Amino acid sequence: MNLSESNLAVREKLAKYSNTDANDWFLCLKARYGMATVFKTIRNTLGPGDVITTPYTCITSVNPILVADLKPVYADIDPTTLSITDANKHIRKHTRAIVVQHTLGIINQEIQSIGKTCKEEGIILVEDSAHCLARMALDNKSRPIADISIHSFGVEKVLQNTKFGGAIYVNPRLKKTNPKLYEVIVHNLINLPEAPRALDLKIRAYRTQNAILQRVPNVMKNGLRNFLLKTKTFEPAVTPIEQDATQAESYAITDYACQVILKNIPSLPADYRRREQNTEIYQKYLKSASYFHIISEKKEPLLAFPVVFEDSHRATEAYNALASSGYFIRRWYSPLLYPGPTDNRFYFYNPKMSPVAEAMHPRVICLPTNLSTVETKKIINILYPVQNHVENYKQTVENSLDKPKKSQK
Repeated sequence: MNLSESNLAVREKLAKYSNTDANDWFLCLKARYGMATVFKTIRNTLGPGDVITTPYTCITSVNPILVADLKPVYADIDPTTLSITDANKHIRKHTRAIVVQHTLGIINQEIQSIGKTCKEEGIILVEDSAHCLARMALDNKSRPIADISIHSFGVEKVLQNTKFGGAIYVNPRLKKTNPKLYEVIVHNLINLPEAPRALDLKIRAYRTQNAILQRVPNVMKNGLRNFLLKTKTFEPAVTPIEQDATQAESYAITDYACQVILKNIPSLPADYRRREQNTEIYQKYLKSASYFHIISEKKEPLLAFPVVFEDSHRATEAYNALASSGYFIRRWYSPLLYPGPTDNRFYFYNPKMSPVAEAMHPRVICLPTNLSTVETKKIINILYPVQNHVENYKQTVENSLDKPKKSQK
């Protein structure tokens, strides 16, 4: 199977799982490369302007806006979805696009009203589905709402063993609403340059290198990682230059990446069933907690299950308890614009822009949904003893205060 054949095979799988057409999917080496291509095309076709997005995201989702010479404008997040809200109030004369991120796989239903506004204003609606591969927000006729939908096979996404690869869905509706933009986006995505041989070799070596980095003692880990970066033999999830508001040139997907995806993508339906089942278990057993609360109450196969604590101290205690028990727990997007820019000014970001995101990000921990039911319940049992200890202590104190004191003889 050559690259052309493996490329088509991946697109056919995506079309099958999303009930779309394979001809509307376009592959790239990283999702951020596809995003940059889309935003550069928007800039060159529609002119300079703004893109409304969120700071509660990875820095690699904002860099494509910046390298396209567009300006990010930050809307705050809804605490019930951890995704963009009130985007409409940020729309200006030169707003070119709005990015709606489905954080952790929670489909942001506000995209329906945002989509209506975009249609009226001639704004391009971009959906960030990096956390929900082949899942998109649909209208009442089960059709994708967004003009562009971004999907990822990358590190720490739905498919655990793929590591590289991005997929861009271009809604065929765009052919009618903006035929020139549609034509150029499709042309540019199809004609992405081939990845250099050195980059292909780094991709092939990534799994082995990452496994070694995970196993060496902590005192050696940073030194080894820095050596690999300095010698340009390692391709990390976020490269150092990507914290400086830039990114590498965009490249097409490689045959090797396609082959790895084809090996793993058949497991997607079963993976989603497991994640949905574990999401329901978390919802059932954690909804009555008193010192944290759950966000998601919908039946969805989440990439991770978000739990919001009363304060950052409690969140850190819970994180440490789970991590010390051997579980890989993420604090997604903390700090904001994760893993943090070298200078916020590069990103035109001010904390006053997003008070909800600023208040929430240190208090959220994300529980894994890809484990067995037994392991998921173990995580719940680790969380609850801490809470029970606190509650029992409070009750003991209250009871002692309520008891009448014995008279002294």
